[in-house]
Amino acid sequence: MKYALVHGEKVEAFPKGIGLCICCNTITIAKCGTKKIDHLAHRSLIECDAWWENETQWHRDWKAKFPKAWQEVVHFDTVTGEKHIADIKTEKGFVIELQNSPMALEELRSREQFYKKMLWIINGQNFVKQFEILNKLPDPKAEFVKDIAFHWAKGYEIKGFHKPSENPGDPSMVLVHSIQDIQAEIDEHYVGHHFFYWKNPRTVWFEAGCDVFIDFGGSLLWKMIKYDQRGLFAIKKISKEYFLDRALI
Repeated sequence: MKYALVHGEKVEAFPKGIGLCICCNTITIAKCGTKKIDHLAHRSLIECDAWWENETQWHRDWKAKFPKAWQEVVHFDTVTGEKHIADIKTEKGFVIELQNSPMALEELRSREQFYKKMLWIINGQNFVKQFEILNKLPDPKAEFVKDIAFHWAKGYEIKGFHKPSENPGDPSMVLVHSIQDIQAEIDEHYVGHHFFYWKNPRTVWFEAGCDVFIDFGGSLLWKMIKYDQRGLFAIKKISKEYFLDRALI
């Protein structure tokens, strides 16, 4: 953890520091050194929050982008008594969870059900070499896209498309067009969407009910979206500056 309570105030780890856990109110000990980032750990070996993962510099860098009061905030369910430490919880009650390690589907659904108003930021630097950003895609809200069905092969860029209006009968007998036939329209209606290939994907993120943003480093985030009714997934680039401006409003 980044914070503990010392004399009732939320403070960061300091040499030989002792405080109280913000979630379970038991004793925490500061761990300060050169091998790991400074942090606070429970004096016992039992963590009070099963959802908590070992914190990395990536977590810290993201938390530092938000006000101190929003970092590591206990979210409490008044009905069940369940409580967990949200990585970021805004003053409006919206939660941002930072996830570095793989996660089971059961836990993802439990967290989304518990927090309800939330989004995910996942550390894409762990799998960036297995992730390839491919073709530009047009804005899915563009009118011409309503009559477009893209064709692709796993691991390859989109090469063609067909128009459902041209093929009202047997779906196996479709007239396939080259993607070059609509490249000008794609470019005109491009607002940041891309097709992608993810080798050995962390499939849990395709099941998320809340928004998922991938952080590969740099100035951009990539939002995972379900692009069309056939289930084609795409990613949309969003500047971190824009994301933070919206989050801090």
